[in-house]
Amino acid sequence: MIISGNCKNEKNKMLKKLTDTNNNKLKQIKSKFSKTIRFDEIHTNEKQLNLDRMMQLVNKDVKNIKNKNKRLTKCPICKNSNLIFFVKKFEFKMDKCQSCGLIFCNPYPSKKQIYYYYNSEMKKFENDFFIKSFENRLNIFYPRIEIIKKYRESGKILDIGSSIGVFLEALNRVEHNFRLTCCDIDKDSCDKLKNRYPKVEVINSDFINIEKKPNYDIITMWDTVEHIVDQNLLFDSVKQMLKKDGLFFFSTPNTDSFEWMIANTEHVQLLPPGHVNLLNIKSISTLLKNNGFSLKNHFTLNPSLDIDYVLKLKSKEKKSNVRQESYLLSLLSNNKFRADFESILKKHKKAGNILVIAQKN
Repeated sequence: MIISGNCKNEKNKMLKKLTDTNNNKLKQIKSKFSKTIRFDEIHTNEKQLNLDRMMQLVNKDVKNIKNKNKRLTKCPICKNSNLIFFVKKFEFKMDKCQSCGLIFCNPYPSKKQIYYYYNSEMKKFENDFFIKSFENRLNIFYPRIEIIKKYRESGKILDIGSSIGVFLEALNRVEHNFRLTCCDIDKDSCDKLKNRYPKVEVINSDFINIEKKPNYDIITMWDTVEHIVDQNLLFDSVKQMLKKDGLFFFSTPNTDSFEWMIANTEHVQLLPPGHVNLLNIKSISTLLKNNGFSLKNHFTLNPSLDIDYVLKLKSKEKKSNVRQESYLLSLLSNNKFRADFESILKKHKKAGNILVIAQKN
């Protein structure tokens, strides 16, 4: 069969068009999963301006609630007794373990104090800025979903602490073969999830009270671990709900990071009685080992947030510990240096939020 020159040209044009279309799609996908995330996109101006004031206001009432919890003399994770005072924030003293680096409330807040905090204006304030930054927050989750897919292509996921459903929506916008169940203690958040996603199972409960059966292939917890007092109870409960070789994906502030080195006791993540345990990979590794998990991998995916945050601290003259880093901070104003430094932070896992992949032993 002889093909004319015109036919060949038409065929080549069609192939080129198809290739260009596929390349454009790949570029769009790559763009979605590699988007640089800016601090102001995630943390609204209202939040930045009013967070400290709201915390002070709510904790005026929290401090009047009796707390019978005793001060710990050993680290709740590694059991080392080498504890030092770290900082006092919003009426709560926080210690640091010199062995594993855990920063924690000591004593921990009482159940009544925690209940009041999460049922105060603080929760509404938090949900409001989550809603306003919803679309931008999706960009945090696209790369996380791609990482999940590298470990499991399908299965049943339990998402603990779903809140207003940013992870759910991100999963909804990409191709996947997962079945998702959402769990949150906040009734208002669960009602909103049920209305918006009627086909998704939503559990309105403290995850500790969920039936402990190995029903899930994957459990996710996004920036929730730091809110839980009893870390061992948390990890043991997760383990019981995972199937054999099930995976636990979670993110949490990373205290072994560039932004924590600069901000130190002035860090914005020091938010007791909301944040009661602040971790790093050393304390996380001990926690996993003690509770029947193996550490598969960990990443710090968004170094751009560190640099934005540190540059913001630089603008506040009272932060003397930031002024000591003035030379480095001046370099960060150079876009080329900044891009290179972001790559270094990501490569060496020194950005301020850590994503952990753990497997049930």
